[in-house]
Amino acid sequence: MTYPAKINMTLNYLQTKSTLRLLFYLVIAGSQIFRCYAQDLYDPEHSQKYAEYLFSSQQHELAAEEYERLVFFDNRNTGFKLNLIKSYRLSGNLSSGIRRIYSFYGHSPDSMPRLLAAEYLKMQLLSDSLPLVKIFLNGNTRLSPGNIAIFQSCNMLLTGEYPQARIFVNKTAESNPAFPGDIIKLADKASNMKLKSPILAAGFSAIIPGTGKFYTRNWSDGILSLLFVAGNAWQAYRGFNEHGIKSGYGWAFASLSASFYIGNIFGSAKAASRYNKNRKNEIDNQVFEIVRSDRF
Repeated sequence: MTYPAKINMTLNYLQTKSTLRLLFYLVIAGSQIFRCYAQDLYDPEHSQKYAEYLFSSQQHELAAEEYERLVFFDNRNTGFKLNLIKSYRLSGNLSSGIRRIYSFYGHSPDSMPRLLAAEYLKMQLLSDSLPLVKIFLNGNTRLSPGNIAIFQSCNMLLTGEYPQARIFVNKTAESNPAFPGDIIKLADKASNMKLKSPILAAGFSAIIPGTGKFYTRNWSDGILSLLFVAGNAWQAYRGFNEHGIKSGYGWAFASLSASFYIGNIFGSAKAASRYNKNRKNEIDNQVFEIVRSDRF
């Protein structure tokens, strides 16, 4: 056999070997792909594990999507429904969570299991739907008396019934040692909170400009109001004293002084209302923290 022929035979052998090796790798790869498809990564078992991972890692928005898949697989599984609603609540998507509960159980309070009823009430409290919470509590018989008392306390605090909330909480705590201590402290704080009277604030500023702002602890605004009213009044007095009652200079500053004086009275009343609103917001935010804490 000639030398060129030997070379051709060698090349053909190598080419055939490479082809067979490539076919072998393709067969192996194909079998792995088939196994992956056969395994079905989206079956209920894998979806549940993935949903639990997302929930535990606080990826609640993604967890809700996975629990929606699980509820589709098994619509009678209460655990899937509970974790779905929790995922919606913890992700801040309260409206979707409430709609989903209605799709499961309708609007009847007694049709909801205890844990899902509690989730429903938490979302309504966080949504500031306080009348619905009161109606639901009156119609639900599945919640434990302890849970009902907690939700009633939170609802009373959010509606601003601070003295009533304190009486109710203290009475409940006497018969229930396990009643949350943070709600007891918050009810005491809210009841002892001193609010400002808008009428009294306006009256102070009517007597001495700026003192209504001092009453609402707006010290800088009070000082500025006093200076503006007094300064313009002094300039008006100078104008009238030097040029008489027809002094344009005097009337200009008198008008400014009167405008600042009247505005300060109304501003003091608004400052008192704003002060009260800020104090109430502090209580509301602490109630929301308790509701979000998942301790009940």
